[in-house]
Amino acid sequence: MKNKKRILQIGFHVTFLVIVIAVILIIVSKFTNFMKGTVLDPNDMTSNKTGAETQPLDYILPLIVEEEYLPADDGETTIVCFGNNPFSDDRNSDTNLCNMIEEMTGATVYNCSIPGSYLSAYNDHFIADSEPMDAFSFYWLATTFCMDNFQMFDKALENMQEVPDDIVESTKLLRSIDFSKVDVITLMFDGSDYLAGRPMYNDEYFSDSQQFTGSMAAGIELIQYYYPHIRIIVMSPTYAYGLEEDGSYASSYIKTYGQSYLSTYVVKQAEAAYLLGVSFVDNLYGTIYEGIAPDYLEDHLHLNEDGRKLVAERFVEALNMYPEPIAQ
Repeated sequence: MKNKKRILQIGFHVTFLVIVIAVILIIVSKFTNFMKGTVLDPNDMTSNKTGAETQPLDYILPLIVEEEYLPADDGETTIVCFGNNPFSDDRNSDTNLCNMIEEMTGATVYNCSIPGSYLSAYNDHFIADSEPMDAFSFYWLATTFCMDNFQMFDKALENMQEVPDDIVESTKLLRSIDFSKVDVITLMFDGSDYLAGRPMYNDEYFSDSQQFTGSMAAGIELIQYYYPHIRIIVMSPTYAYGLEEDGSYASSYIKTYGQSYLSTYVVKQAEAAYLLGVSFVDNLYGTIYEGIAPDYLEDHLHLNEDGRKLVAERFVEALNMYPEPIAQ
């Protein structure tokens, strides 16, 4: 029996290695062709051209976890959504993105999104009286339920001049969730970090919370340590337009705010998600890209109802590809 068990273990590792190599080859191929899009006139809101000549950077992975960490099957799928406006817009309506996901899947979906927040933090440590919104960047959000850091919310709210009702609702909801029973966490932040010129990545410090990819990485690493049974699905920003000083739209393939293009943010996010071993859904090229953006955006950034539906469908596809964790 010992030999048989050893053979099975070797077989599993070989299979897993083959999958990893295949994923690497696919990603390298996609990265090579990623920037080959054509630039459209951003103020021609009637254009139907695709503006893209590349495949999305999607790669969907199963959750592979040691058997001792497999949760008991309670017969229910529980999903927690983190992010900003894609999830928070029209929070209490049927057309809200999280509510669409709940309707499509039959899962219990907790919407913990914070409107107006960023994926990255402004400061390298939390300073409530200068940057209270840092409490809602992804890394600091993860510390609340992973490290019982909920007092940070109290400090942040005390130092905000006006506190929107949905921020109060989200923080209250987050405090109530039993993460030992959560199956999936998904995060989606729109192009706000790009538009604000927030830093993207730090090659010398992968988990730098002041970076777009670093804050994501730091938060995911916390979740993987404290809740290894939770599958994580990263949703990239959809296309968003840059803005000129006069308010006119600019292509985010050519407009920068001291960092780089929106597409570069998504490429670096995809690389980071791959290194973390989590699923990645590329909404920039795979869901709402420049050529069709006028049909799915309310303005230069926010999704309309049809846009949310497309994003919801893409998430559900990723969710259903590997609905059960794999015991290692």
